[in-house]
Amino acid sequence: MDGLAFVTAIRDTGANYAPIGTFVAFALTTIERGHIVATGVPGPQHYNPLGVVHGGFASTLLDLALGHVSISVLRDPATGVATTDLNVKYLRSMNASTGTVICEATVVHAGRRIVVAQAELRDAGGTLFATAQSTCIVLGPQP
Repeated sequence: MDGLAFVTAIRDTGANYAPIGTFVAFALTTIERGHIVATGVPGPQHYNPLGVVHGGFASTLLDLALGHVSISVLRDPATGVATTDLNVKYLRSMNASTGTVICEATVVHAGRRIVVAQAELRDAGGTLFATAQSTCIVLGPQP
């Protein structure tokens, strides 16, 4: 199964689902090769000592989405990816009343050895909370 089929199976069956996704209520909603939409739900369990959602919530959700979108472009079922760089820009804070947030991730470059992707994290009204870019190295057999 190629990367797109693998990510689709995660959504459709929960197979090989990343356990950390349960911490942020990660759910895949739209999957295309090189583009995914996922959701998460911030809550009081994610608060930092200042009473707002810790930045780790956004970075975890963004990292999950970026990793899954990077996998979606893999054509060889014997390959995988590993994140080598994650750059997150926090633009505003979240709290429990923010509600479900939507993470849209897109592949910018898919080479033989490197996949670069970007993502945005917004609420249902379109307010932008964070952006991110990642670089993943392709693991496994190379042509």
